[in-house]
Amino acid sequence: MNRFEIGTLGLAACGAAALVATQANAEAHDDLETELATVEMSAADIVQARRVTYFLTTQAVGQIKGGIEEGGDLRRTRFAAQLLVRWAETLPSMFPEGTDIEGSRALPTVWSDREGFEAAAAAYRDAAQGVMDAAETGDREATNTAFLTMAGTCQACHDTYRQ
Repeated sequence: MNRFEIGTLGLAACGAAALVATQANAEAHDDLETELATVEMSAADIVQARRVTYFLTTQAVGQIKGGIEEGGDLRRTRFAAQLLVRWAETLPSMFPEGTDIEGSRALPTVWSDREGFEAAAAAYRDAAQGVMDAAETGDREATNTAFLTMAGTCQACHDTYRQ
């Protein structure tokens, strides 16, 4: 396996690009079946990718919150909410067996209660979709309500599955 080093910023850029490319590809090929490839990554690389992506999600959450509080056009927060939807869809796959290593903040319940963890990710996805839908309408109150609901799904998951 060829290895190369990239810094956290480079990894963050790769993660964001991958999420955007995945969405663009999915939209362009909704009618085609997607062939999945297997990629080998070390547990440490997977944990680092999770951490960087969680950092990106905090930025997206901040963008949404700022959009609600600052009074601008809420439809501009759609991308940030869409990123959260895509992350929530991907999230369970970023916690394969063997990635409960030093540096990971995941609790053992991620693996011992896998069904619950996947349900929590689905609830997060649905709530993030609700933010995206509400923001698209421009209704600030509805967007804030959806945002608070989404924040509740984040907290519930972290309470059960994160240190």
